[in-house]
Amino acid sequence: MNQKHLEKLISTGYRLIALETDSPEQTINDFRPLVREGKAIYQWEKNAGLSRMEASHIKIPNTKTPEMVINHIKQSKLYGIYLLIGFNSDIAKPGILSTLNQIADDKRQNKTIIFIDNYFNYPQKLMNKLLITQEPEVKARTSLEQIA
Repeated sequence: MNQKHLEKLISTGYRLIALETDSPEQTINDFRPLVREGKAIYQWEKNAGLSRMEASHIKIPNTKTPEMVINHIKQSKLYGIYLLIGFNSDIAKPGILSTLNQIADDKRQNKTIIFIDNYFNYPQKLMNKLLITQEPEVKARTSLEQIA
């Protein structure tokens, strides 16, 4: 995904974005140029934790589980773009869903959470607060699946 497209996604005003991709690792790498522009970008993987993209070897304490990382993001007062990889199976859990709704509704929040995965089961309660986008190869595949 090119840098212009990523910057456009971030500037939409949505605090919650779901990005469907067949190559999550490459999508994460596509965000690296934004770090060089001074943007605070964090990446998270289940059981590994949250870290700043430019210092991925330094994990932020108490962020290994989906619940922990969402609570950390909610409580943080700092600007940030949070890339959450492999969150599909956890996005609809009641506690997480409630916290995501609070983040999306809080106008003082200066954060963007980007869920990156192959596909998502979107909770109905988030649909009007969640920007859903697909990389071109996913759009082509899902269009073919709908036809078949």
